[in-house]
Amino acid sequence: MKTDDFIRVLAADRRRHRPLRNTLLMALPVALALSALALWLTLGFRPDLMQSLTLPLSLARFLVTGALGFAGLYVSLNLARPNGRKGAGLGLLLLIACVALGLMAWAYITTPPDARLMATYGKSMFTCLLTIPVLSIVPAIVILTTLRQGATTVPALTGFVAGLAGSGLGAAVYAMYCTEDSPLFYVTWYGLAILAVAATSALVGSRVLRW
Repeated sequence: MKTDDFIRVLAADRRRHRPLRNTLLMALPVALALSALALWLTLGFRPDLMQSLTLPLSLARFLVTGALGFAGLYVSLNLARPNGRKGAGLGLLLLIACVALGLMAWAYITTPPDARLMATYGKSMFTCLLTIPVLSIVPAIVILTTLRQGATTVPALTGFVAGLAGSGLGAAVYAMYCTEDSPLFYVTWYGLAILAVAATSALVGSRVLRW
């Protein structure tokens, strides 16, 4: 290619791309609204939803899953940049995991031994394991699609963290239905559902985020 031709190509490629963060800020609320609508039309919201928010252990479900979702977004956006620090924010994800495990340990200690099994398995284990991944599909797709506009050098890891973000937010949506307030239940089964989505997203990300 001649120098003049190369200059013309560079000049033609001066389009300003919207930052990935702005794209997510526009698309993700719509995705979460669709997930919430799907939950409301199928399972509905728990009747005492507003009252449950005054109970610390019940409120913790929203705080932990929401924190995981937003922390995952922060880390995945950083990983989407080729010059981003690979470890930036990963400590935050670890901290959230430690908080969740701390809640679980506290619940185990304070729950009578003969009630621990029921508190762990609850009455909606299978509903939880099925519904959280379903509610996470649209948010995870939105996040992965947005990250494709980046240039990650670790596509599998980026996909995994994107899956944590999407499923963390999906779990927060599911919490509007769930009546299981013990951390023995929601740390166990929410956690397994979230990890399943993240593992799937890692596989998808290793393909679609490669460049």
